[in-house]
This record gives sequence, C-alpha cells and structure tokens, in this order.
Amino acid sequence: MKLSVLCPTRDPGARVRALLAPFAEIAHEIVVAADASVGDRELAGYAQAADRLLRVEYPGPGRSLAYLHAQCSGDWVLSIAGDEVASPGLLRRLAQLPNEGDVQQYILPVRWLFPDERHWLDELPWSPDYQNRLVRNDASLWFPGETHTGAAPLRPARYLEEPLYHLDCVLTSERERAAKAARYETSRAGLHAPGGGPFNERYYLPERHAHLVPAPVDAEERAAIRAVLEASTSAATEPPRDIPLVTRERLLACWDGRELAAGAYRADIATLERDLRMQAGEVRALFMRIVNEGEEHWPWATPAQRPNIRLSYRWWTEDGSCLGDGERSSLPHPVGPGESCIAPMNVRAPARPGRYELEVDLVHEDVRWFGCPLRLGYEVGWSDRALVARSAR
Repeated sequence: MKLSVLCPTRDPGARVRALLAPFAEIAHEIVVAADASVGDRELAGYAQAADRLLRVEYPGPGRSLAYLHAQCSGDWVLSIAGDEVASPGLLRRLAQLPNEGDVQQYILPVRWLFPDERHWLDELPWSPDYQNRLVRNDASLWFPGETHTGAAPLRPARYLEEPLYHLDCVLTSERERAAKAARYETSRAGLHAPGGGPFNERYYLPERHAHLVPAPVDAEERAAIRAVLEASTSAATEPPRDIPLVTRERLLACWDGRELAAGAYRADIATLERDLRMQAGEVRALFMRIVNEGEEHWPWATPAQRPNIRLSYRWWTEDGSCLGDGERSSLPHPVGPGESCIAPMNVRAPARPGRYELEVDLVHEDVRWFGCPLRLGYEVGWSDRALVARSAR
C-alpha cells in the first residue's frame, strides 16, 4: 500500500523542508501545494522536500481539498500543514497503518502548543481535537469544502493516540492570530467551540481563554518539534523551472459548492427493462443505463454531498395528470463526462391499476431537473393481495 503526504503551505521553506523530511522513508510521494504568492526562496525549500511541487491560487479555506487530494497517487493520503509537526510515535505508526485494510479513515489527535514548544493545551476547546487527516484515496472520499472541515467522515474508522503538533500559537503573535480569527469568522460565521464561545476566537487566542496549566511535551517529541522550529535556511538555491500553476477556476471546478453551468445538465437515459408491468402499489428497483453527456463530474451522492445528483421519476395518468415526484435514488458510483453507469431506481407503482406513463429523469436536488426524460408506458395491474380479495367475494 502506498502513502501520499500532502502539504498545502505558504510557510517558510526551511521549516516545511524540516517537517517533511521524516516522511521520506515511509511515504510513496510527498506533494507540496504552495500558495501562488510565495517567492522563489520558499519554493526552493519546498522543492528540496517534495516529489511533486504545485503553485496554487487558493480560493478560500477548504475549497481546494478535493482537487489537491485528486493529485495524490497513493492508496492513502495524509494531510499536514506547514505549521505542524508529526510526533515520532505517529511516524512509527504510519509506517504500519497503510497495511491495515479494515478502515476508511484514521482520525488523528492535534495538540496545540502554547505558550512555548514544551507545552500543549490539554483543555477545551483545544483538546481533544481529533481530525480525519489520513484517508483512503478512493471513490468514497469527498470534501464539504467549508472552513475548518477536511474530508467528510466515513466509517469504519480508527482513532489514534499519536499526535500531530500544531505550532501556530508559538509561531505568531496574539495580534496576528486575532486577525486570523477575524478572517475565519468572516468566511464561516457563527461556529461555536467545544465548551462554548466563538470558535475562532477561542482556538486562536489561548491567552484570553485558557484556564488550566498546559501539559508538558515529552522529551522525544520536544526534540522533533525543536528540529522543525530551529531549521536553518540552507544556501539559496533556484526553484525548479515551470512549476505547474493551478488556477483558482480549476480548483473551484472540483468544489462541491460550485454552481453548475447549463452544459452540465445533459444525459441519455435508457431502460434495461423489457417487461413494462408492475402491480398496484408495488415497490421495486427498475434498472437504467445512464450516460453523462454533460461537462461535470457526477458524485455518487450521499444526502450531504454536492452537487446532489440523483435519479428520480414521475407517474402520469392517461388524462395527463401528474401523481407527483417519486423518491430519489443515488448513483452507484461517480460518473464523469462521457462515462456511463447502470443504476437501480427504486420505484413505487401507482395505487390504482391502469395504464400510466413513467417519466424518468435526473435531478440536481434543490436546483432543477435535467430535462432529458425517458418516457415509458407501463401497465399497472391488480396486486396479488387485491386479486385474492376480489376472488373471495
């Protein structure tokens, strides 16, 4: 099993190089996604640690994660920021974790260092702070794309004890962190921290809100943290030429919250059913072949996932009356432009026998129907129970 390490960053190159160096022996690849605003000195430092280096026009917290994870080729992806340090215990555990095949995600504890690198905040809201940072890189992976969110939680999962250490509260001043908290509050307002209080202010300003004595960091972990904090800048080198630039538009095209263009709503729907009969009130799956003729990737759509594209239907009577929308059926797997899938659609037949038209279409939930329906004439007969009742009269 192969492990990719993903580091989105704009932090100093020497520090990023130092925090990524321990992964060289256990990772299949290290991907650094550098903020497009950083200069050559930082890019040169990143290049010394990365197997793959990208420059990224970040559109906002969380909105780039789907694209960046898609650039990783490993079976598992570990995400680590440029102001974090993996504990030695976590590194040892990571060397074995990808061989464990019974889970979808590993949830890691993040410890916030404060007031110095020798102590961490062992109280609410900073602890326990579990985050799903190590995720299986397959079609089940998706991202809400909102501030302070990572991959959507999936089960089965394991919670680990070996931590990542977060450096922000020892690297930046109270004033700088207050400004960061205000920016985050603007992008996603109204969040509450565990234990109460405004989310961003509580997390980023422990000077104002911490009450308990910070817990000590043990000697082995202190040494790992110090190696990162004291990383020296090596002799200046030139960054690689032609580092790929990922534009804001390209990132947003993978964001769940994007609006779909009109060209996305094109599909061809065909039935695999030859016998177009159902019993009154019967509920069963009808099988459809669907081709994505549009320009967008369709996810397999859990209820929370966006764009929430599902298969649905309407029954029409012979006099042209609609009996209302049917239930929604999720796609069985992601479907990209030009691809097709066979999908079961759960259908409930009308309660009364007769001839009906079944209209099958895709729907972008809370937005619109695709408007490319398949229409099928169905004969709805008496149910077995109704026939028994009629014959007993």
